[in-house]
Amino acid sequence: MDEVLSSALQSAVFGRLDYFDRIAREGDEPSRAALADTEITRLTGAWRSLLAAHQPDERGRCPQCSGRRRSRRHPCSVWSIAHQHLIAADGVPAGRAGRHAAATGRSTAAVLGAS
Repeated sequence: MDEVLSSALQSAVFGRLDYFDRIAREGDEPSRAALADTEITRLTGAWRSLLAAHQPDERGRCPQCSGRRRSRRHPCSVWSIAHQHLIAADGVPAGRAGRHAAATGRSTAAVLGAS
């Protein structure tokens, strides 16, 4: 993809997400209700399409993420991010530990929910 087109695409998408955040944070009740009425279905549809593209193949590999050097076993990062943002209460996927805990900036014990 051409750099200019890629940049325009990214700006448009991030601009739209910023708009949603601004309405959700600063909008009045009718504006937030209208946003929910029109955009939640679109956002869930986008998530479903993205996750469908990252469904594991017959070998348990993500067809989108496997094109890199190392094949990526399911769940790939897209599924992990979906879980993190849609399911995990504290924003950290359950079971993430070991060397990956350092990437979150939290200790392994904190990631595992240990006291």
